[in-house]
Order: sequence, then structure tokens, then C-alpha cells
Amino acid sequence: EHLWKRFYQDVMLEESKTNSTPCWRVLLDGKVVKTPKGTPLELPGHGVAQEVAGEWQQQTEDILPLEMPFTTLGCTALDITRHDPAASVDRLLPFLEMDTVCFQGEQDLLAERQRQEWGPLREWFESKYAVKLGVASGLAAPNHPEETLLRITQLLLDRDAWELCALEVATQTAKSFIVASALLDKSTTAEEAIRLAQLEEDFQIERWGMVEGDHDVTETEMLKWLTACRRFSKLHRDI
Repeated sequence: EHLWKRFYQDVMLEESKTNSTPCWRVLLDGKVVKTPKGTPLELPGHGVAQEVAGEWQQQTEDILPLEMPFTTLGCTALDITRHDPAASVDRLLPFLEMDTVCFQGEQDLLAERQRQEWGPLREWFESKYAVKLGVASGLAAPNHPEETLLRITQLLLDRDAWELCALEVATQTAKSFIVASALLDKSTTAEEAIRLAQLEEDFQIERWGMVEGDHDVTETEMLKWLTACRRFSKLHRDI
């Protein structure tokens, strides 16, 4: 594996403006950090910029990009989401159409736990975004009303690139659009989001046991990214 050596000493922040919009840049020995596509990494507020700067400061001899989730979110928002938000929405909608929390298990104990945990989450989602959700059992799809998908599409397009990027990464991490929405728009913590997203898997582990190590690694990675997405969104909204 190719490692990128740390090539700088000092990490600083600089306030700037892009099209009259205030933004912040991270400087490494006075040079602006750029995205993989060569765009200056201009961040939407001091709080987000501080987190990005902290990641660069914490790097030791080798730079580990996978341990820099705030930097990754910022670069992804600028290089990908901002240029084609509709494509981001197109990637998100299938997660809602087949959302894990809209399936009802056929085992009584599992079904009861899903009702207790996922029922209130679905009710919150319906109330928050003024939509109706379908619920499926077995192999059928939840079959949400068309109006739900149209409204969610519009609400997603109304978000800026930073919010949309954080939501997409959270959705891909949790494998649930509804859980990711609760992470960003409700007071759901990253730990709670993992529990909701993995409810069925955890139920099966309780019954049959866990494959040593694999589940722990997955959960650690999920916690890192969900925590970053939640904080990224919160700091951005607090500007």
C-alpha cells in the first residue's frame, strides 16, 4: 500500500470569500489544501474548517486519508455533490425505496422489536417531512406512495451541497436513508443510528453468536463516519 508522507509543518486557517460568500481555507505551510480535482478546499464556516485543520494536524509521519472523514466530506461536497446534486439524489432514492426500516420480519420476536424501534422512527420521518411510508414483509418492496418519492426528491434538491453530501455518506454508511435522516435532522446519535441500522443483524447475533472481529471492525468504521456526518452537518448549520 502506497503511503503519503507528511510534507508540512504548520497548519493554519484563513478566512476568504468565494463569490462574496465567506468561507475558510486550511493552509499547510501557507499553501491552500486542495481537493483531489485541484479545487481549493473552501469550507463553509470556521467550525468545519477547524475540524479539517485538526485532522491534518493529527497526521504523523504518514498521512492516512481514511482517518480524515471531515476532509473527505469537504472534498466530496466540492468535487462531486456540488457539480451534480441531482445525481446525488438519484443515488439516495433507492435507499429510501428499499429502506431497511420499512421491512417487517416474519419471526415474532424480531417483528416485535422492529415495531418498538422502527415504528417510532417511521412516524417521526412521516411527520418531519409530511410524507407516508409503505411497510413490507417478506420479499415484497415497501411500495411508498409516488407522492412521497416526489416530495423527498424536492426536499433533497433544496439542501446545499454540504448537507446533501453528509446525508449521502451517512446513508451509504447506515444503509438506510431514514436512519441517516434521523442522524442529521433529529437528535439521534451515531451510536443510536448504528443500533437502528443493525437491529436485525444484532438480533441474529444474539441468537447465533458473532463472527469474531468482523462485526467490531464494521461498527468502528460506521461510528467514525456517522459521527463525522452528524457533526459536519451540525457545525454547518450553526454558521
